[in-house]
Amino acid sequence: MAEVAVSFTVEKLGSMLVHKVAFLQGVAKQVNWLKEELQRMQCFLKDAEEKQAKNELIRKWVSDIRDVAQDAEDVIETFILKVDAPKRRSRGLLETCACFPGHVYHLDMVGEEIESIQSRIKNISKACDRYGIQNLGEGTTTTMASSEGFQWRRQLSHWQKDKHVVGLEADVESVLDKIVFTKRKGLIIGSIVGMGGIGKSTLARIVYNNDTVVNRFERRAWVCISSEFSPKEIMKEVVLQLLEPDEDKLNVLEIMERSTLESVKSMVHDRLQGKPYFIVLDDVWEAAHWQSLTSAFPNEEDKTSILLLTTRNRGVTKDDQIYAHKIETLNRAKSWELFLKKAFTGNVVECPEELKATAWDIMQKCNDLPLAITVIGGLLKKHGQSKDEWNKVLKGMNSHLKTGENSVSYIMELSYHDLPPQLKSCFLCLGFFKEDATIRAEKLIQVWIAQGLIPPKGDKDETMEERARDYLDELINRNMIQVKGMTKDDRVKNCLIHDFLHDLAITKAKEEISLEILRDEGGGSQSSQKSRHRVIYCGTERPVFSSQKNNHIRSLFFHGAGNNIFGGSTVWKNFQLLRVLDFENVGLKILPHAIGEIVGLRYLGLRNNDIKELPISFSRLKNLQVLDISLNFSMEVPNIIWKMINLRHLYMSRITCQASPKVDYLQHLQTLTYIPTPRWTPEHTARMTSLRKLGLELDENSNIINLCDSLAMLANLLCLNIRWYGNHSISFEGGLGNLPRLTQLKLQGIMTELPTVGNFPPNLSHLSLNNTALDKDPMPVLEKLPNLVYLKLDGAFTGKEMTITSDGLPRLNVLSLRELKLRNIHVEEDGMSDLRRLEIHRCPHLDNLPGELEFMAQLGELKMVTTEEIVSNLRENHSHLLSRIPSLHLVTVTLND
Repeated sequence: MAEVAVSFTVEKLGSMLVHKVAFLQGVAKQVNWLKEELQRMQCFLKDAEEKQAKNELIRKWVSDIRDVAQDAEDVIETFILKVDAPKRRSRGLLETCACFPGHVYHLDMVGEEIESIQSRIKNISKACDRYGIQNLGEGTTTTMASSEGFQWRRQLSHWQKDKHVVGLEADVESVLDKIVFTKRKGLIIGSIVGMGGIGKSTLARIVYNNDTVVNRFERRAWVCISSEFSPKEIMKEVVLQLLEPDEDKLNVLEIMERSTLESVKSMVHDRLQGKPYFIVLDDVWEAAHWQSLTSAFPNEEDKTSILLLTTRNRGVTKDDQIYAHKIETLNRAKSWELFLKKAFTGNVVECPEELKATAWDIMQKCNDLPLAITVIGGLLKKHGQSKDEWNKVLKGMNSHLKTGENSVSYIMELSYHDLPPQLKSCFLCLGFFKEDATIRAEKLIQVWIAQGLIPPKGDKDETMEERARDYLDELINRNMIQVKGMTKDDRVKNCLIHDFLHDLAITKAKEEISLEILRDEGGGSQSSQKSRHRVIYCGTERPVFSSQKNNHIRSLFFHGAGNNIFGGSTVWKNFQLLRVLDFENVGLKILPHAIGEIVGLRYLGLRNNDIKELPISFSRLKNLQVLDISLNFSMEVPNIIWKMINLRHLYMSRITCQASPKVDYLQHLQTLTYIPTPRWTPEHTARMTSLRKLGLELDENSNIINLCDSLAMLANLLCLNIRWYGNHSISFEGGLGNLPRLTQLKLQGIMTELPTVGNFPPNLSHLSLNNTALDKDPMPVLEKLPNLVYLKLDGAFTGKEMTITSDGLPRLNVLSLRELKLRNIHVEEDGMSDLRRLEIHRCPHLDNLPGELEFMAQLGELKMVTTEEIVSNLRENHSHLLSRIPSLHLVTVTLND
């Protein structure tokens, strides 16, 4: 398919004609001709792509269109980068005049290249008649905002709460009986075995979250193994999931980065020693993978601990396992039940009569595989209850699926084919990430924007990030992406993709956008000079790619570990069109200065490395939109940030800098976390009209009054996180009340007292107080905040009694209490009347619940992490209250006073 490449180039050329018109003077008409002609060629692509499977000439014709579209984009973008280079923009009048001949030269060169591309397009166009390729429609690009699917998305209920687990009841009972409820002592190893897409991970997740498992085992962790096996990364992930609440995550990460694999395995062993544990290793591929991990898990004869594996290969643990559960496909009744849940909105129990025959035929083609049913259901739901559309889907399945053919693979293809071009492009980017990786939604949408996949906003109040979230939600609703976690304001925080769909994304990306995947054993010599996106799996032994020239690369993603991945700094001069460069979590210590020469770079990901200094040459990255240098432990940042004039998101943590970074120059900046207040320049914050999220690190010398006055000038600030360390306390009396648009506030550090009600932001809806150690009950203030819907108190209060009076916290939906010394919570009549979820974690003296909870009609979820004694007391004395709460999780742990 060339549709993705052509559609993307058409939109890109159109955007250039609007936003870069000053640089295209002299060739604007030619560029517009390219755009219109490629747009016209889109009309023929649908017919050509239907016919290419049976005709080699048409297949070549489709490939030629893809190539010419990509070459057109390269030519125009290269020209713009050359004439818009930072050196040119910094010159004075005389120097600008002196460089005018150079501009004319570049203009002549691009004119000649465009003429060459025009000639190629004309030849491709003539071939349409020769090959019998027909015009099947208008060559216009349908935007998501106007598509039927987008409107459908907005009408959905909260999909993140829709689990739709069907047909696994007997499997759950068997695994619990054979593995969890066993009376054996020591380390028990079990496995769930089955083909891809059959529901192994879903079954394991149900068992993992079972109340008995949660209550019985003091330590639990879930890690994905995948075919891209990295034992140290797996062990690091286990350690992170076993951290105590008061541990310094950054410090532990730093220790592990500098440790050997055996040392990290010892850290896992020490954290599990002496405690019953339940660990899931999801998607184990080879016996050798499993065998390299076994020494990390203690086997103690006086305790029962469990390792549960999911695998497609029953022989992976054949010498060790106690029980292997083979999961079978669904029966037809369960397949039909799941199909109805996925293909229709709401709790539909009957299929409309006019669709029943078609629906049954489609469901049978799925061969009773849950993944196939889930994905095809998402596709059909998008089309609503249109009999014609459902028949088209069935016709396509009949023409491609033969007896014994892999139904899952074809249904994945069908769902991809049904995506509009913009969503296809976004889906292909999922191939850049590691298999089974947890993907931050924020990072994914920033990569989409950096690649130019999100059209500029039409609505002045809607950012590209907000529009990109619409795209993400649409892919989730189509069951192409799974939700892994949500933010406190109910947005997708983390997501993942099934390995079948990940394979599809890679396959299609290789065809459509020239994705190339390199591994260190292959070396740079085998890389393609025409690849446009490259994923590199690196090791510690030698450089992964050489100085081979490639003028087409748009993105580079590095996975693995090892500082020796460059092969010389000159290599970076060959990637002038690079837009996305991601080194997250690869163990870098030094950055090449030559990266500063990649002036077209939009996204630079350096999170979680050991980089000590940001090169001063990075000041040339004028087009950079995202700079992520967080989790690098005291990185020295020179005074260059202010020169990155297009920066939209800047992530830092514990940085050091000799001068103020002058972030107020960054008028497009939306996210800034975390900046030390000595380097915060309050004089010009009024310029930062785009800033929505801000993270500040205070010290003992911070002037809170001046700080709050400067924050009041941030007209669009929505989210504010402030943290401070040490034993000094902070008072915010006065100032926060002058932030009218702020809805989310997090304060972390010791406080003498809370601000008064009038000194909180008037529209505050989400508040977190972490380790504030307040002496007085905070509720007399907090309960009067009229718009508060989420409240988290984590180590926030040192007292023993807390009272919510009548009509207090009237709109609160979620109350989370953690690490408190509370003995009683008093709730008067109609207090917290709209409470929906209550969380109580590690409050060792809180052995009772407010009786008023029984009358809270909206309360649907209670989760407590507490002692076994307290759980027993609650079950005995509050059984009536507990029985009426739909979602109840009581987890027992050992707590210290």
